[in-house]
Amino acid sequence: MSAAALEQRVGALRSFLKREPDDATAWYGLGRALLDLKRPGEAADAFRRALAAKPDYTAAQRDLGQSLLAVGESAAAAEAFRAGIALAERTGDLQTGREMAVFLRRAERAARSDPPARS
Repeated sequence: MSAAALEQRVGALRSFLKREPDDATAWYGLGRALLDLKRPGEAADAFRRALAAKPDYTAAQRDLGQSLLAVGESAAAAEAFRAGIALAERTGDLQTGREMAVFLRRAERAARSDPPARS
């Protein structure tokens, strides 16, 4: 999908979400479009809203971790993936759980190489 089409999709989803702010699927779609537009910080916010509306949304949990990893928050991404793996086990979403296990290893490697946080 082109960037223009993705921007159009973002606009349409934002308009829809003004009317239906608790629609987890729309929040997820917004997050995916933003992630595809290389706007992972905004995408993470959308995935958090999807999870607030539907806490057992494993795909949103997976993509929240991906978004956090993309903005350099490796430790937070690893935590999101750990929570997502547990969620996938509870809900029986084994494929998404396996994907998150791979992403978790990536996030843990990145977290080990992150510079220490400043106090």
